[in-house]
Formats: sequence, C-alpha cells, structure tokens
Amino acid sequence: MAEQLVILINEQGAVALFLILMLNCFGVPFPTSLIMLAIGSFVEQEELAFLPFFTAGLAGAAAGDQSGYLLGRMASTRLFEIAGKARWLKKALQGAEKFENRWGDAGIFLSRWLLSPLGPWINVFAGMNGYSWIRFSTWGILGEAIWVAGYMGLGLVFSKSVQMVSDLLGNVTWLILSVLAALLLGWKLISNLTRKKQRDSE
Repeated sequence: MAEQLVILINEQGAVALFLILMLNCFGVPFPTSLIMLAIGSFVEQEELAFLPFFTAGLAGAAAGDQSGYLLGRMASTRLFEIAGKARWLKKALQGAEKFENRWGDAGIFLSRWLLSPLGPWINVFAGMNGYSWIRFSTWGILGEAIWVAGYMGLGLVFSKSVQMVSDLLGNVTWLILSVLAALLLGWKLISNLTRKKQRDSE
C-alpha cells in the first residue's frame, strides 16, 4: 500500500499527503511513517520541496486530530451508549482514559509521535471528556510537528536506506511498547503483593 500512496503523492502533490495524514490521524491505518521517509528521500534527491510537504503533512495530521476531538465532543453521549454494547470500543476508550489520566498534556504530546497508535483514541477521549481545546491543540500540534519533521528528516538523511530505517523504527517502537508493558505488569504485581502483605499483617 505504501508504494501506491507514494505514487499518488508524486502525482497529486502535497494535497494528497494532507488527506492521507488526516485520515491516518483520524484512525485509518495507513503506513504513514514509511511514506514520510520516502518523501524525505525525494527531498534529498531534489525531486520534492521540503516546506510544502511538511506544511501539508502537519496540517493534515492536525486536521485528523481535530476531527477525532470534534467527534468525541459532539457525539459523546452516543459513543458512551455504543461503548456499553461494543466491548472493543469500551476497551479502547478505557485504555485512552488510563493513559491520559496518568500523563495529562504529556500524554497528548507523546501519542502524536512516540506512541502514535494511541493517538486517534486519545483524540476521541479528549473530546468526550471535555478536555481543554486550546491545550489539546497546542500539545497535539507540537507533537505532530516532531512526528512529521522527524520522519521526513530521517528520510532525507538516510535517503539510500529508507526501508532499513523504517524497519529499525518499527522494531524500536515495539521494544518501547514491550518495556512499558513489562513495567506495567511489574507495577501491578508489586501492588498486589503489597496489598496482600498488608491484609496478612492485619
């Protein structure tokens, strides 16, 4: 799919990148990181200009975030009703709630570029929860700027090794998620043991 989307961007220009990133940040699973790496590679080869594509990418990502936030804000009652019947939606929103309650503004920022799979759900939850639109937009745009500029920059620097860099970043992302999962499980185990010890001592 990435190859077809890159061809589309070459044919339609920055507008296509805007639409792809908007849909991706709204929840459509496109291989956007690889696409931005490829664009950075084309910039290094002087086939594309960096600024128009960075601007379009950032605007598209921000538009996708805002769409998710608006959905949560405008349809919160309906989404709560659906979540009561659809277990997958309830689980996704609960995960976003736990992450956001723990990290606050930093959670929005980090879910734009470091833990991007959480991004669409964080957007919807923030809207449903009445999260400050100004704070949401500020931290969201900062995070998206790092995401778009970072991947395009890596594509520019490692123009001849785009696929290798993409695989490496994918492995790093899974490593981070695995470490976080292990820390969470360890924390729960310690908490359970502590509570059990307290009960036994009573």
